[in-house]
Amino acid sequence: MFSGRTDRVLRLATPPVLAALLACVRPPLGTTCPKIQPGALVLTEFREDQPGSYRQWIELYNASDEPIELAGLRLQFTRNDGKPDGSFLVRDEALVVEPGDYVVLGSDDPERAPYLDYSYLVDWYSPSNPDNPRDLPKGGLVEVRACGVLIDRVVLRNLTQVDPSAPPKGTTFWPGDPSAADNDEGANWCVDDFTTSTGIGVFGTPGEANPPCP
Repeated sequence: MFSGRTDRVLRLATPPVLAALLACVRPPLGTTCPKIQPGALVLTEFREDQPGSYRQWIELYNASDEPIELAGLRLQFTRNDGKPDGSFLVRDEALVVEPGDYVVLGSDDPERAPYLDYSYLVDWYSPSNPDNPRDLPKGGLVEVRACGVLIDRVVLRNLTQVDPSAPPKGTTFWPGDPSAADNDEGANWCVDDFTTSTGIGVFGTPGEANPPCP
């Protein structure tokens, strides 16, 4: 998917070991200002807080013709009432997404969850939910910024159940060609059908092209 990535083997870690891994503070960045053009990265898929063992994630697509270094990229969330609802900074200076490829930022160690490329847990902070820092907001505005420049934005809608009595399993996703100009309104996004899963058993398509709307 991107340079510097090696094939990962799914390894189960005991909770204390995993907690120790995620508690490590990454070293300061050499640069916090990646030069990324507006629209070069496109928000394409979200897995929100929901029951189950699979973690939450945010998927981005490189719509440009060049590799994009992600160190210093900021994702920030705003509630529908305009109040801040969390943000994090990408701190891995080796994290690069190639043209036409995807990168998945999630709430677990990629060594344990190989469908993720980067864990945002070290840096995630939510003023509305400081006691559970792994949970992404449900609905509201999400923005991708670099050097203060807006790269992409989406007004999310809450995950809507096909069967309200069933626990949510899937993701919200952009069904068309990845385009920062077209994906702004969550009402135009889709919710998966809760029956299609990837080969690793995850409902959704982290790191892969999204299917048509069910």
